[in-house]
Amino acid sequence: MYEVLNDMHRKGVEKRQELLPRFEKMTADPMAVQKRLLFELLEENKDTEYGKKYGFAEIDSVEEYQKRVPVTEYDDYIDYIERMTNGGEENLICSKKPVWYNKTSGTVGEPKKIPYTETTRDRFNYYSLGYQSALLYRELGEKYFGGRFLNLIRCGGTITKLPDGTPFGPLSEAALRPYEDRWAHIYSTPAEATFAPKGTDTGYLNARYALCDRDINNINCSFTGFLLDFCRYIEKNWRLLVNDIEKGVIDESIELSADIRQKLTAELTPMPKRAAELRAVFEEGFETPFIPKVWKDLAYVVGGASAGFSRYTKEIRSRYLGTDIAFYYRGISASEGIFSVPLELASEVSALIPDSLFYEFIPLGEENAKPVTMDKLETGKEYELVITNHSGLYRYRMKDVMLVKGFHNAVPLVEFRYRIDKTVSLMGEKTTELALRTAAEQTAAECGFMLVDSSVYPDTDEVRYVFIMEIDRVPVDLTEEAVRACLEKNLAKVNPSYGDKVQNGLIKPVGLLFAQPETYVLYKEIMLMKGNSIAQLKPVTVIGNEVQRKFFFTLTESFDEVKALSSAAVLPADN
Repeated sequence: MYEVLNDMHRKGVEKRQELLPRFEKMTADPMAVQKRLLFELLEENKDTEYGKKYGFAEIDSVEEYQKRVPVTEYDDYIDYIERMTNGGEENLICSKKPVWYNKTSGTVGEPKKIPYTETTRDRFNYYSLGYQSALLYRELGEKYFGGRFLNLIRCGGTITKLPDGTPFGPLSEAALRPYEDRWAHIYSTPAEATFAPKGTDTGYLNARYALCDRDINNINCSFTGFLLDFCRYIEKNWRLLVNDIEKGVIDESIELSADIRQKLTAELTPMPKRAAELRAVFEEGFETPFIPKVWKDLAYVVGGASAGFSRYTKEIRSRYLGTDIAFYYRGISASEGIFSVPLELASEVSALIPDSLFYEFIPLGEENAKPVTMDKLETGKEYELVITNHSGLYRYRMKDVMLVKGFHNAVPLVEFRYRIDKTVSLMGEKTTELALRTAAEQTAAECGFMLVDSSVYPDTDEVRYVFIMEIDRVPVDLTEEAVRACLEKNLAKVNPSYGDKVQNGLIKPVGLLFAQPETYVLYKEIMLMKGNSIAQLKPVTVIGNEVQRKFFFTLTESFDEVKALSSAAVLPADN
C-alpha cells in the first residue's frame, strides 16, 4: 500500500512541474491577470442582490469598481450570511452556493462564518498543495520522495451543519478527513492524535509515535510555533517517551480516553533497539540539534512562518533542526483565500498570486489614503490588504498589514507584519504587534534568558502596558528589575512615541508578570478543546478580551519561582 501511494505521489508531482512556469509567466504582467479576474467576478455575480445594488453589470474599469463599490468589513455581510445559512436564500452576494463556511477563531462572542465556494477551495488547493509540491520537488529532487509524514496539524474542531445544510467548522477538518482510511500508510502520527477528542494528550502521542519511526521524510505543521512546542516537549519528556517505547506501553500518567488507550496499547510492541538509539542521542544533551540524529532521512519541513512566528523558526533552526534540512515557509493565507506563495525555500518573503483574488492596498501612514492596486505599490512601504474573492466578499478589509520587500518581475514580494486590530494605543502611541514582539525578543537576548512566549495587556485603568512573559534558562544572577528596565528601554526604542509618553507621565512604566511553565501550551489546548482550528491559533501578542486576561493573569509566578524552575538557573548572565 505504501509503495502504491508513493508511486501515485511521484506521478502527480512530476505532472505539477508545469505549475511553476505558468506562475512565472503571470508575474510578467500580473495586472492583466488581475483585471481579467475582477471582470470575471463581476460578470459572474452581476445578477446577485449585491451585484444589482452596486451595478456590477455597468462596471467596465478598475477605477469604476472602486468608485461604485464601498470598502467593506465582516459586519457588512452578516445579514446576507444569515439569510443564506438560516433561510437558504441564494444569489445574494455570490452566484455560487458556498460548499463550506469557515469558522474563525474566537474566545468570546459569535464566531464569524466565512463563505467558501468551490472555486475558492480549488484555488487554495492549487497553490497550497500543487504549487508547493512542485517547488519542493524542483529544489529537492529525489529527496522529496520516500518515508512517511509527521503531521502536527490537529483537527479537534467540531463540524456542524447550518440550517441550510452547509458544513460549518475549521477548514483543516475537511482537508484531512479524506485521508483517514489510509492514514497509517502516510503518517507516523496516529489518527487518534490528529482527529483528537477532548482529553487526548496529543503532545505525547505525536512525540512518541514519531520517535518510534525512523522512516520520516517530512514534517507538516500549520505554523512553526507548533513544531517548536513538539521539540520542547521531547526535550523535557524524553526519558518518559524512551521508556515507554522500550517497554511498548503508554504511561498511566498520559491523559487518554479509555477506548483510545485500549486501542493504541493493543497495537504497541516493545522496541528496545530503537529506545537505545534514542537514549544515546538524548543523553548527549541538546546543545546540538537532535532532529537530524533521530530522523536521518528527514528532507524538509512545511509550515507557516510569518512575522508572528519568526522567533520560533529561528529557535527551531538553531536548537533542534540544524541548517541542512529544507524549510518551505508557506505564503500568506486566511479563511478568505490564499494570497501568496514563496519563490524559493526558506524565504519568509512571498509573491502575491495574481489569479487567486483581486487585491487592493491601503497605504499606511497617509491621511485619507485610498486603496491602490498592486502596480502602484512601493518597496519598503506598509499596506493594509483589501481583497475581492470568489466567495462573495468585495473590497473586504483583511486588517492584515503587509510590507512590500521588492518585486519579482512585476509581482510584489510581501511579508506579513501585523494585524491592525491588534495595535496597542493607550494615549495615541500606536504600538504594533511587531514592535511588541521585537521589544520582548531583544529583552530576552540582552538579559540572557529564553523567551518561550509573551503577551501584552493594555491596562486602561492604570494606563500602562503589562507584559506577561513565559521564560526559561534564566541566568542565576538576573533580577526582575533588570528585566523590567531592559524591557522599558526596548519598548521606547521600537516605538519612540511610547517612550516620550512614559517620560512625560502620560503612560506609567511597564508592568511585568511571569507565566507559569507550559502556560502557552495549555492555552492552545483549551482553545482547541473549544473547537477552534489549529490553523487559527496565532500567537496572543495582544490580550484582547476578558477571557484571555483572566487566563494569563491567573497563571503567573513570582520571578524567583520562575528562576528556581528554570532549566538554566545555574548559569550566570552574560554581561
